[in-house]
Amino acid sequence: MASITSCTVPRKFQPGKPFVYKTTINIDGNVPDNLQMQERLQNQLDDSLKTRVITYAGVRRILLKQPVFDTANISRSRIFMTSLLHSLGYFHPEIRDTFYIDTVRKQYRTYVKFTVTPGKVLRLDSIGYAFSNPELQQLALRQLDKSVLKKGETYSLQKLSDELDRLITIFRNNGYYKLNKEDIFAEVDTVVAALIDPTLDPFEQIRLLDSLRKKRENPTINVVMKQQPVKDSTRLKKFYIGNVTVYPDASYTEEFDSTRHDTATIKGFKLIYNSRRFKLPFIANNVYLRPGSMYVQRRYFRTINNFTSLGAWQNVDIEMTERYDSSRPLLDAKLLLYPQAKQNLNVSFETSRNVSDILSTGQLFGIGLNGRLLNRNAYREAIQTVTSARFGIELGTNIIQTLQASLAHTINFPKFISPIRIKTDSLIAPRTLLNLNAAYTDRFLLYKSHSFNASWGYEWIKGRRREDQELVGQRWRKTWQYVPINFEYTDVTKTDSLLKLEDRVSSYKFAFNSGLIISQILSLSTGAERDNKLTLLRARIEESGALFGLIKNLELGSLARFIKIDGEWKHVINKPHSSWAFRAFAGYGFVYGKTDTATTGPSKIVNENNLPFFKAFFAGGPYSMRAWPIRRLGPGSSNLYDKRDTSGIERFGNMQIELNAEYRFPITTIAGIKVNSALFVDIGNIWSKEFDPASKEKIPEASFAIDRLYKDIAIGAGSSLRFDFDFFLIRLDWAYRIKDPLYAYKNDGWFNDLRILNGQFQLGIGYPF
Repeated sequence: MASITSCTVPRKFQPGKPFVYKTTINIDGNVPDNLQMQERLQNQLDDSLKTRVITYAGVRRILLKQPVFDTANISRSRIFMTSLLHSLGYFHPEIRDTFYIDTVRKQYRTYVKFTVTPGKVLRLDSIGYAFSNPELQQLALRQLDKSVLKKGETYSLQKLSDELDRLITIFRNNGYYKLNKEDIFAEVDTVVAALIDPTLDPFEQIRLLDSLRKKRENPTINVVMKQQPVKDSTRLKKFYIGNVTVYPDASYTEEFDSTRHDTATIKGFKLIYNSRRFKLPFIANNVYLRPGSMYVQRRYFRTINNFTSLGAWQNVDIEMTERYDSSRPLLDAKLLLYPQAKQNLNVSFETSRNVSDILSTGQLFGIGLNGRLLNRNAYREAIQTVTSARFGIELGTNIIQTLQASLAHTINFPKFISPIRIKTDSLIAPRTLLNLNAAYTDRFLLYKSHSFNASWGYEWIKGRRREDQELVGQRWRKTWQYVPINFEYTDVTKTDSLLKLEDRVSSYKFAFNSGLIISQILSLSTGAERDNKLTLLRARIEESGALFGLIKNLELGSLARFIKIDGEWKHVINKPHSSWAFRAFAGYGFVYGKTDTATTGPSKIVNENNLPFFKAFFAGGPYSMRAWPIRRLGPGSSNLYDKRDTSGIERFGNMQIELNAEYRFPITTIAGIKVNSALFVDIGNIWSKEFDPASKEKIPEASFAIDRLYKDIAIGAGSSLRFDFDFFLIRLDWAYRIKDPLYAYKNDGWFNDLRILNGQFQLGIGYPF
């Protein structure tokens, strides 16, 4: 049994005076998420009872200067903690405290302990709405099913506040521009409150006393949403949009030149401008505050969000002015749009480790020069275009091992462009994406490849807009992307070295070929953040050749036919001084194409077994199974690549499963740079269809099978040193192969050749997941 202990060294304490050395809080009773409750109670402590420490090298803890201990601060902390528990709905909390003073080398160390018994939690019994204004009452009841307050659920002040926010949003979306949270309130009614009513009938009082006894066992509370007495009659009036004036090219530094500005009226909007930087109909199409229409808060925010998301403006502001010179109250809107610089050129130099070359040894060091030109307002309609170029080399055993060059152009249209009309009123930031990309790769002594990619797709966000959310941050907002046309062509010229490799590894004959992909892609990403927890989900499906594969020349030629599905889940739990991070990934590619392998003479048609190398799954490296070099794990528990002449070849597969977990914690700070660490575990592998080069028989250990999963699975574990520069993070990982499927025949691969120096070093930029 081994343990690591740390010493706490007090610094700058007052001699002869007791100071708080340690404060602990114990919770007595069943409380959901006990650790989170302890953290919240710790935050309620008086500052003098909080022990402030810094950790040096992960071991030595230094107690910073503490004030003199005062028992009055214990009472103050009890009041704060009791208030927190009441706000969370606990009916009758009890907090007991004890402290004692220990003398250590002229130090009077005070140990404070709180024992918290939260007691019974209040639950909501009945929820009602009693607004004196009939229309407000009708609006509240119309959306009763969306109430935050549900019968039987726990009561808390936060839920009351969220319900008030929801109601105000409903009212403002129906013209009540001036209503705010000061105009409505939540009245809570309990049996205790009823007992103090002096007009209460004695028999009714006896009934309520009996009810009170029952409520102590299962306490409940009634809530009624009400309206404050009206002080300003205009607060209960419905407003309508009056004049809408738009300034497309407003400026912070220059006064608007009224002598040379131009004016236009489009769709009832008045546009005042000093330049022709934007097309006026385009501006008018993105304003949702229509003159004469009822004020709707959702349209107000949608107008701001639309122009902000377009990217051509650095700031968007709407000034609303009340006007009462007509039969109904009006709101005149002034929309001020402050443009950004139209173009931006960025040139950067980068170094990296290769994570994409299928034939690299995992030890390549890359040097690249990147150029990126951004146009934020192409065609005067806030269409963004990005032109990027890259030139890079990879250094390996042969000095320059790989030469790469690429040129790409992307056009981002801020709307759907489609032969059929698609309604986008319920979507957020709909856009159309056109991508063009050409690349050249020369992997010396192996192959040269030329590739071209073109795609046309759509991207949009589906979910409640922020101003409509009852519980901001708790709803899942979904980002969708659909690419109906994705064209990829790769032309590969092989060297004799690669042809010899194909003779030893049969699957390479089908991997490194000139390939054509005509596919469509659908992807979804979403996430939610609540309290200290962040969850992210991503899913993607791609199919190639389903339609065009019906053309025989393409089917037997270079067209790849497959369906590829993958999904990823990430979950992070943040603690005050540490965090837990989890990741799960799974992917599968179903390959069903055929190819003609005959170069001359009669056809020789064979089935394709594996995904093209640039679409295949891989494991290992700084962002996957860190105990293995990149693309050096798997497939399965086969030893196909364990021979001397193939040991340096990287592996790829049609299927992958991976689970990762990390415990992240800080160590110290050096010259303003945060030094952190982590303990991690990686579990997973890849699988593919492999054939023995000699017998041509299928290798079962390389393919996925449930009854072999235990043998095939790989497990790595290790530690990490991380330097956090705020804008980027350098990560140094050291990992051991706890279970290596290559040695599944020996103790199922557990702890094979496990030695102190027999680990794997990984250099990474940013977090692994």
